Amino acid sequence: MKILVVEDDRVLCDVFATSLRDAGHEVHKAFDINSAIDRLRGRGYGLVILDYYLPDGISLPVAEYTCVACPDARIILLTGSGVFPNGEASILAPCVDWMLRKPVPLEDLHALVDYAALNAELRPS
Repeated sequence: MKILVVEDDRVLCDVFATSLRDAGHEVHKAFDINSAIDRLRGRGYGLVILDYYLPDGISLPVAEYTCVACPDARIILLTGSGVFPNGEASILAPCVDWMLRKPVPLEDLHALVDYAALNAELRPS
């Protein structure tokens, strides 16, 4: 699966990217809203892993743009804050499929990525 990881913590981004590449995925990285939107243009991602807080603001515009640029992509929103204690992210950004709280165990991330990949394969064309 082609994945875009959008995370401003470069060490964490590298950990996620390396782990997902080792699992056989094609992974690209972005560290802020502008670079994420640039990466999304015409690139056909199947999954975007998106940190909620980025240096240039809250990342919900990236989620919205993902819906337009990659309409089949799924979105995992990551947050280390107490926002959305009851899953309200899906109300503010209907394109967000799942939310994980940091620190994210790699096993949990892989399980959700595998689930997203399986569902993408099962979707009718």
